[in-house]
Amino acid sequence: MSEQNDPMQTMENWAKLYFFQSLTEFFNYLKQTDLSLLQAYALAHLFFKGPLKMSELCEHMMVSPAAGSQLIDRLEKLGMVERISEPGDRRVRKIVVLEKGKDFVQENFRFSQSWIAKIPADITLEQVTKITEVLAMLLKGSGKNIPFNEEAES
Repeated sequence: MSEQNDPMQTMENWAKLYFFQSLTEFFNYLKQTDLSLLQAYALAHLFFKGPLKMSELCEHMMVSPAAGSQLIDRLEKLGMVERISEPGDRRVRKIVVLEKGKDFVQENFRFSQSWIAKIPADITLEQVTKITEVLAMLLKGSGKNIPFNEEAES
C-alpha cells in the first residue's frame, strides 16, 4: 500500500503537521504575553481539568510544591487563577481559573489554530463533510473528556 493510500500514515502525517504548526503558533503567541511556558501550561491544564488541589497540579507537572506555589502566585497576581477553600474542608484549597485566565487560554487556542484558515479553499462541501465526519469519529473514539467548545468550557 502506498503512503498516499495508507490511512495510518496519512493520520500520522496530519498529526505531525498539526502539532508542529500549532506549537509554532503557540510559541509566537506566548512571546506576546507575560507568561512563561510552564505558567501557560499550568493555566491550560487547570482550564481543562480543574479546579485542582495544588498537590494534584504539582504531581501532574512534576514540580515541587514550592515551585508550584510560585507559579500559582504569579498567575494569581495576573488575575488568571484563584485559590478557593473547599466547602466541606476549609483546609483544602483548590485552584480555579478565572475569566481572565479562561480568556487567555481561548485566545491562545484561536491564535494557535489560525494556520488552519490557510488550508486551500478549493475543498468541496462534500470533502468538508467527509473530513468533519472522520474527525468527529476520531474524537469520539479517543475516549478523552476534554471540553472543546466554549459552551463546555464555561
